[in-house]
Amino acid sequence: MEGILKKSVLLIVSILTAVFALTVPVACVNTDLSGVDYPDGFSDALGSFDFTRGEESALRVMSYNVLAHMESWGGTEVPPRAKMLLKILDEVQPDVIGAQEMSGDWHKVLEANLSDEYVILHPDIDVFNKNKTPIIYNQDRLLLIESGYYAYKQGDKNGCRAITWGLFSVKETGEYVVVTNTHLNLIKDGQESKSLEIMLSQADELVAKISELSDRNQCPAIACGDYNSMESGDIPDAFGDTYGVRAATDVYDKLAASLADVKYAQNPEIICADKSIATAPSWDHIFLKGDATAEKFFILDGEVFENLSDHYAIFADFVF
Repeated sequence: MEGILKKSVLLIVSILTAVFALTVPVACVNTDLSGVDYPDGFSDALGSFDFTRGEESALRVMSYNVLAHMESWGGTEVPPRAKMLLKILDEVQPDVIGAQEMSGDWHKVLEANLSDEYVILHPDIDVFNKNKTPIIYNQDRLLLIESGYYAYKQGDKNGCRAITWGLFSVKETGEYVVVTNTHLNLIKDGQESKSLEIMLSQADELVAKISELSDRNQCPAIACGDYNSMESGDIPDAFGDTYGVRAATDVYDKLAASLADVKYAQNPEIICADKSIATAPSWDHIFLKGDATAEKFFILDGEVFENLSDHYAIFADFVF
């Protein structure tokens, strides 16, 4: 009897704790950006880029790891960075954004400040957790036909390691296109072999999902993401760093064997501030399956943009 009573008490305490967590007010991120200033040089740096589309009807797809706000991840408070991101979106006018590390604070600020044409696809994983790899799309230019969220069988259970996807129809042309967004695991120190095994399994699942969606809908698929894998571990990246085994080049090679890395495979015009990083290894890639052409590939580089994230935004203009 005593054991039953103890279990009952523990159950009641657990229920009350959960209710308390849901009902007691917690500190909220400030979503009012009216008093937030851009960092020095931001507007000038952004204005130095020519964001003219390859063709007026081209589909512009962006991939951007915006860096979660958690200090343990290396992030800082969202509002000053969100103000920058919103200005970038206003200037670049992407039709689809695959965002990575979109933590709860990012969701709150963007949901309050995104212009009306943008919709966040699959913002919630469940009642407690936000999707850290959502897709954001322009509903004025695209009609959403179907969408989904798929968590990898292996890997971190932090909301990052998943695929968000959408099947869209381009309103102007009627063309169908699939867009996916993901954030693979990474090579962890002291766990290199196991980490690589997990990442390779995720790459297999991603390629299978992209192939399924592209083949079933008979349309091209554009794959955004932070793949935590580089073209080379020996060549310096955009920030001058080399990563050796942590570059997980085997994962990149597996993806590039099944999908076209549009920065290289299609020889688009590459637009960036520092021409030396045009083909520098990166964690961020836009892959393609199917019949489409990337006419322009942009890297939004420059020191001032490092105030927003430890990644540069990349985006490409596709014609079908």
